[in-house]
Amino acid sequence: MRCIEVKTEPSYQVWIGPALTSQIGKLLNPIAHGHTVIVLSDMYVDPLYGEAVCSAIEDYGIEVKSIPFMVDDNSKDLALVESLLSTLTQQSVSRNDVLLALGGGLAIDVVTMAAALYLRGVKVVHMPTTLVAMVDAAIGGKADINIPEGPDMAGVNYQPEMVVADIDLLASLPEHEIRNGMGEIIKYAVIEKGTLYGRLREHIGRSHMDELERAIGDCAEIKANIISENPTSSQRGVLDLGRMPGQVIEQLTDNAIGHGEAIGLGMLIMAYGTGNTKTGDRIKALLDEYGLLTCFEWPEREFISAALFKHNTNAYYTVIIPEMIGKCEFKRVRTRELTSILKKGLSAVRPKKESSKRLLRLKNLRRARS
Repeated sequence: MRCIEVKTEPSYQVWIGPALTSQIGKLLNPIAHGHTVIVLSDMYVDPLYGEAVCSAIEDYGIEVKSIPFMVDDNSKDLALVESLLSTLTQQSVSRNDVLLALGGGLAIDVVTMAAALYLRGVKVVHMPTTLVAMVDAAIGGKADINIPEGPDMAGVNYQPEMVVADIDLLASLPEHEIRNGMGEIIKYAVIEKGTLYGRLREHIGRSHMDELERAIGDCAEIKANIISENPTSSQRGVLDLGRMPGQVIEQLTDNAIGHGEAIGLGMLIMAYGTGNTKTGDRIKALLDEYGLLTCFEWPEREFISAALFKHNTNAYYTVIIPEMIGKCEFKRVRTRELTSILKKGLSAVRPKKESSKRLLRLKNLRRARS
């Protein structure tokens, strides 16, 4: 078991290891003793882990209420947050009670937003159940929701009291969710110069749980170090490596390409689009190693228009460039230069005629959408 301190204000601990579900009551006790824990769980996750989590909390004499709710990429919005706020009010949840978000990144975003708004802020604990959430979404307090004008256009920075990542919960994940998580892990290997990139070349996964646990912990530590120094989203931009083109890919494909795979493609677009071919090739090698998409094709004008609209800052855009493994640079560019970067990046990741069978799912996706 590994414990990582996130030195924000307030500071909190991230616990990573196996069999942590059975210890959740013990970990929560200093925070929740004498109060109620409200387990807000993803409707799909609740039948798998909801009862075990609630029982482990009750074993420590802590009162528990369970509130499963449905969330997906299209319902992660203000209406869902408002519904949760109404439910918390109906359940007479007090300012001293603790919300526990049990689920993936979508559930954590929505519960964090509700925690920040309810009674002007109540305690929240994150218990991520996906690999993406364990290495990224659950740590840092950044939560985004959708509004009619676009996905992830509203949000808060609201730190949790604690994060508990039980790696045993990864056993129930489908393989594509493991791939998504590996996309985020590869991002951290590109951000931080260290041993993670080299270790990932040896191919870790559910068949190598010790190494996977170590990689999750390394990612959490990298993120904790970054946000401890720069707690606000405007100052910790390196964590958004690949995010701008990645979000556009998610949006255009109606999330058929998952977050981690989209981030991987986004890193490639930014590396190749800025002329960092050697770095792009090294990122591509890791993405290939874990079966993630390394090719993407979409009408250039539609892609660039979506990127410019979503990240419009009038005069300038800030882009994150992976110059080499362990070194990312920020660059402020005008519309013309960003357009040029995206054009070059898209051209570099366009499928070749002899593309592999893996790309058939991308072609089928385009056909279904048209």
